[in-house]
Amino acid sequence: MSEDVTYADYLRLPELLALQVPLADGVDDELLFIAVHQVQELWFGQLLRDLSGVRDRMLEGDPRAARAGLVRSTVITRALIAGIHPLRGMPPREFHAFRGALGDSSGAQSAQYLEIAALCGADWVRGEHGARAVAGLSPLERERARGRLAEPTVWEAFVSLLAKAGFAVGTAQERREAFGRLAAAPRDGDPVEFAELSELVEALVDHDEIWTEWRACHALLVERQIGGRPGTGGSSGVAHLRAAVHRRFYPELWEARDAGIPPAPAR
Repeated sequence: MSEDVTYADYLRLPELLALQVPLADGVDDELLFIAVHQVQELWFGQLLRDLSGVRDRMLEGDPRAARAGLVRSTVITRALIAGIHPLRGMPPREFHAFRGALGDSSGAQSAQYLEIAALCGADWVRGEHGARAVAGLSPLERERARGRLAEPTVWEAFVSLLAKAGFAVGTAQERREAFGRLAAAPRDGDPVEFAELSELVEALVDHDEIWTEWRACHALLVERQIGGRPGTGGSSGVAHLRAAVHRRFYPELWEARDAGIPPAPAR
């Protein structure tokens, strides 16, 4: 590296700090709104890289490395939640003072969030709902999103990892039985990766859970700012966000949380 490179050069701070451009006149908190959402998108980009690595490590048969990547992704998503909190200090009157400058833009148009959901394997970005979401993107973003939808997902890679370890995974019931075995105490005949696979399941649940917290935090913030009014971009606003809070990236893991738990003793 050249000795002439400075801190500002390396981080491209002049260019970065020039990207916060308010559109409304005389509304101080618009700058805060822009900065918060730009930081969210920067973290989304990092998550896409990390989760692609998690998927690839699973496809390579390395549950330990995949779990490490998931743990870091969960930590980053906690940073996403913390990054939303500054907007709690923005009075609704400040938001409504510049809301008109947003036009038809909406958080639902975040191509990177859609890519994260597609990469994880979320079923709600496929079919009719996914087609509507992709339709709201730019041509370049649509192309990228469609590419993500065509890639192997984190969920598919995890199922392939179970299959490599000798578990039957062809049906939802077989996968539930595999999750039950991983939730129970190891026994003779279990694959050598049993403990690592069991820890990987919990890391996937942690990852899914933290995204539920992020969606809930986002929904509460929007409700705090606009109450029951319609959202930007023609959405139903808070009602739409509330309905999305409990979406799951890996629903089968939640549906099988009771698998492997011994029944309560008879009285």
